[in-house]
Amino acid sequence: MRNRRRAPREPSSARPIRSVTVEAQALLPMIWGDPEHMPEQLAFFAVRRFGHRAAAAVERRREREPGAEPAELNAGIISRGTRVTIAEGVVVGGPFIVLIPVSFVAALLARAQMVLELAAVAGHAPESEHRVAELLILQDVYASVDEANDALARAERHPPGGPGQLPRRTRWQLIVKMAALLGLISGGKRSRAQQTLSIVSFSCLFLIGLALPWIWMPVLAVFYRQATSRLGAKAAMFYAQDPAAVRAGHGRRRWTHRVLKAPGITSVLRFVALALLPVATAGAAILTEIHVAGGPWGTGLIVLCAVSLVTAAIWYGHRWSRNH
Repeated sequence: MRNRRRAPREPSSARPIRSVTVEAQALLPMIWGDPEHMPEQLAFFAVRRFGHRAAAAVERRREREPGAEPAELNAGIISRGTRVTIAEGVVVGGPFIVLIPVSFVAALLARAQMVLELAAVAGHAPESEHRVAELLILQDVYASVDEANDALARAERHPPGGPGQLPRRTRWQLIVKMAALLGLISGGKRSRAQQTLSIVSFSCLFLIGLALPWIWMPVLAVFYRQATSRLGAKAAMFYAQDPAAVRAGHGRRRWTHRVLKAPGITSVLRFVALALLPVATAGAAILTEIHVAGGPWGTGLIVLCAVSLVTAAIWYGHRWSRNH
């Protein structure tokens, strides 16, 4: 029994592994302190905090599956990364609307760890400085390594952190940028009309989610699943072709997909079906003339919100228990 093999330890320090949400709360002050370089700060932080963690996760996966090929390891990493991204990023409806920045950053960090693990499978050190620029390229923030490195040179490595009292317009712009990184709205170069339409659509969806989180949370999960799976496939392809060779060439994105497509008809039907549950329950309360507060219409509004919040909590609890 003395020769029992010990599980690998984190090589960085004795600091316990913290959840993605806790790490997101640590990163947010740095983003508030340097809002202009939000993607760069997120990439710096991800490699700094999640690089060694990603290497250890891949090592544990290889120990559990000693005969697995890289493609099999990648598939497992993308599957888990997608599930964790959904679990971390969907709490943004109803009274949880104030958690949008934390949820979005947590989802972005979960996706970053997935990319770093894919790099480790391909034999690249996930804690290397090279991974910072590659994260920005894979997220379509910049088109080439040179552009990414130029932007990183202008960003402060360890910003002191802001007090969180940014102007509302700046804070909203940051949330929109996070949504673009997550694939919730189209990114890249767009006309002013396209930007306006995208932001208006994004705002309307969140207004719906404010009243009916049971609708918004599963729909948001569909977007996360599509975008994260697409990012994982893109990253696996990128690292399989050797990033060093890409740097030696033109450094352009020949492996990327452009803009995330909207969910298909199945997702739309699911959205409509989910909308019927709280609305139908509220309508039944009004028709049966149940009086709780403010007459039948006040009762209907209370039932609508209550059913929406309860079902959202049940759905999220189920997703969280499955993914953790």
